[in-house]
Amino acid sequence: MRHLPLFPRPASRLAALSLFLGLVWACEPGVPVENQLPETRMSVDRIDLSGPDRLNSVVKLAWFGSDADGYVVAYELRVGEGPWVRTTQTDSTLVLGIPAGQDTADLAVEVRAIDHEGGIDPSPARLVVPIKNTPPSAEFTTSSFPDVQVWNAVTFQWFAEDPDGDGSITDVELRVNGGAWRPIDPNQKLVSLVLHASGATTLYYGNQEASAANWGYALDTAGPSVLEIRARDLAGAWSAPDTAPLVTVKMPQSKLLVVASHSAAADAAWSSDLAALGVDYDLLDLLSNSGAARPRSWNPGFRHTLRGYDAVVVYTASSVMLDPQTGLTKLPLAHMGPAIQRFGEAGGRVLVSASFSATSDLTDLVGTFPIDGLVTSTGQVRLVTDSALVAQQSGYPNLKSTNVLIGLTPMVASADAEVLYRGQLSKLSGWQGDNLMGVLRRKQGAVQSVFLSFDLHRLDGQNGQMRRDALQKILIDEFGL
Repeated sequence: MRHLPLFPRPASRLAALSLFLGLVWACEPGVPVENQLPETRMSVDRIDLSGPDRLNSVVKLAWFGSDADGYVVAYELRVGEGPWVRTTQTDSTLVLGIPAGQDTADLAVEVRAIDHEGGIDPSPARLVVPIKNTPPSAEFTTSSFPDVQVWNAVTFQWFAEDPDGDGSITDVELRVNGGAWRPIDPNQKLVSLVLHASGATTLYYGNQEASAANWGYALDTAGPSVLEIRARDLAGAWSAPDTAPLVTVKMPQSKLLVVASHSAAADAAWSSDLAALGVDYDLLDLLSNSGAARPRSWNPGFRHTLRGYDAVVVYTASSVMLDPQTGLTKLPLAHMGPAIQRFGEAGGRVLVSASFSATSDLTDLVGTFPIDGLVTSTGQVRLVTDSALVAQQSGYPNLKSTNVLIGLTPMVASADAEVLYRGQLSKLSGWQGDNLMGVLRRKQGAVQSVFLSFDLHRLDGQNGQMRRDALQKILIDEFGL
């Protein structure tokens, strides 16, 4: 009987020893082992679409990576021959840009994994995505258009979108009443069309003071104007035109704009006084018809409206109102402040008659109007029938009322203001403070603005003749109307 040897033969022993030494050498501490590079895969390997069945340029892709001797820490993506972009995400919604002038394209998307040692997959996952262009859209913001006829200017907003990415929009055009399409700046979403005395219409962007060049359209002052807008993308595709709500812009009829924000009694008194003086004016009533005529854009919209006038009169109560553009609720004077400031800087004349409450916020009025605040105190002041608001400037009449006036709010003048009226006020319940009720501000020696911290229409002494004398002095003698 033959027995197997207990020990391997010499050749076998040599092979085993070599294998053992190799394993020992490979595992010996301090000996580097070459890093194995990661692998990358996409969730889909191929997209077989052509013709009208192609994808639009917004594509969601997912990918994953693996590393045999470690772990993946990040990925890099690129489209076509573009740059590699690093990310730690494993999916993304990509907006693939179609080359200019093309309606379709086959774009390669590549992804490569990066492992914990910085090793990069040398053979990135690659997917060819067949895409087609989708036309853009352009629309007016309907709520930015007025519901009623407006004086001198219309300001509106618009927006454009493109499923292939808003960056692919190259051109935006506007036209009026079916005329030729004219280009506008694709980056300017706030536009104003302003009438001038010559009958020409100019276009302004945003808050810019300079008009856009080469406009050339004239708004139809005999009736509504129809505005249309459209956009074009890199592939040359135009959106369907969008039509704005009909808008009628009226040419100013006089040099004076009256802005009313008060009671029916105030409206009647101002209308009667201006008629008695023979002063023509255009009216902007902020309260009638539930505020339908209120500017949808105070700045720049109302500022452009003021371009058509030499002077503005504002009479307003202490109530506040909402600005639909900013969503802020403020005093009407606060809303119109920036526009009136620009108006004054351009040489416009301003008369304000305003009543306030003890809690009225005048922050936005300071600097624009010649007022720095209100006198606040416990108690109250009154103007009784045998007292007056006494003029402090030559040629201005005193003002009196046939009724006791309460709710008066003396003011604090700005540093550049001159005192115009002080009140012979009755102080009740510990009231303390100044009796300043009206001021004026001059520009190059001429009266540029008058600010009355009271309701002028309530000063009805001598059947209103005293206040009409005051208006005669301000509007005709000082403002030159």
